[in-house]
Amino acid sequence: MEKTNRLDWIDIAKGIGIVLVVFAHTLVPQIRESSTAAGFLWIFIYNFHMPLFFFLSGWLFEKGLSHYTNKPKFILGKLKFLMLPYLTFSVFAYVFINFALKIDKLAAVLQGGGYTATALKDAALQILTYNGHIDQHLWFVFSLFIVFLVNILLPKIMKSKPVLLVLLALYVSKAFVHYPGILDYTASDLLFFSLSRVMIADGKPHLINRSPLRIIAVLAIFITSNCIYSYFYVTQMPVGAVKALLYVIRSISSVAGIMCVCTLAEYIQGKAVSKPIKEIGLYSYDIYLMHAPFLVSGSMGILLSYSSLPAPLCCAAVLIIGIALPYAVSRFIVRKIPVLSVLILGKSFKKTKNTPEIKLNESI
Repeated sequence: MEKTNRLDWIDIAKGIGIVLVVFAHTLVPQIRESSTAAGFLWIFIYNFHMPLFFFLSGWLFEKGLSHYTNKPKFILGKLKFLMLPYLTFSVFAYVFINFALKIDKLAAVLQGGGYTATALKDAALQILTYNGHIDQHLWFVFSLFIVFLVNILLPKIMKSKPVLLVLLALYVSKAFVHYPGILDYTASDLLFFSLSRVMIADGKPHLINRSPLRIIAVLAIFITSNCIYSYFYVTQMPVGAVKALLYVIRSISSVAGIMCVCTLAEYIQGKAVSKPIKEIGLYSYDIYLMHAPFLVSGSMGILLSYSSLPAPLCCAAVLIIGIALPYAVSRFIVRKIPVLSVLILGKSFKKTKNTPEIKLNESI
């Protein structure tokens, strides 16, 4: 029963996280540039929603670590599960955009979003390094693969407390250094993955208990630290030591946000409201891969350019579409056709009589 409950709260947390991801992607640059409040809300969400997924991935990795005795097999499995969809969606993005730029009305929307045609050689290099990649949301699967690779090759080192300090320093170093390509993301992501592993190793699988005072304290820390960083982000980001301090504050807001989401997930598990959220969480990887950039950002661009609907209504409508359509496509089409499920999701799904379980070696 304990194992099921923990999987339940993880799926619920993933459901909350992916809803935040899709909503944040509805806040396209056109909206953020015209509204300071929208820009603030966008970075407020970004400060913790992706760290949440790396934390949950670290939790699942640590719980299944004893089964990963064959490291080459594990690495090949992650190559298939993460990098095959990365390649599939990358190729699709470049082909689609190069084609769509030849259609006048679509070209106007794409050019407004900063998209341009890319030569084959440049596209291949961008896909390989992620430097200048045309499909920006794919950083997650690429970075997650690198994080898994580092942790499976150095399993003991990457869950030690001294390494957490090193990873925090690496995270803060981004205030001064822009790392090349995908490494600029991985420099941040390693911290939250290892933090989860360290907490489990210390016998703390749950982040906080349900003490009202502790919940209020963590929520206050989350809101305060996140607001501080977000304010400077949307106004004027300082440089030097002050910027490094803000990165420390941002890491605090990320951890506090993770704690708040996981606490909420634990609290509502078993309640009626958790069922649709858990269902969304079971398809979070599918939704993440399929919703961006064309379905959500593309729909927002078209609605803002060719309709008179107010921006909040556009965001609400596209949020629903961005979750419901990938969910339906994956559940009723992709997961039922082996070749599609392998190319799009990195694995094939077999029909079972029981409710599908999330295996401990799955990433999100």
